[in-house]
Amino acid sequence: MKLADIMTILGSMDFIMGEVDR
Repeated sequence: MKLADIMTILGSMDFIMGEVDR
């Protein structure tokens, strides 16, 4: 896993959490 992949996954998780929060 590359650092960019980790950042992308973290960003996706953060986006999903934000969607669920609404």
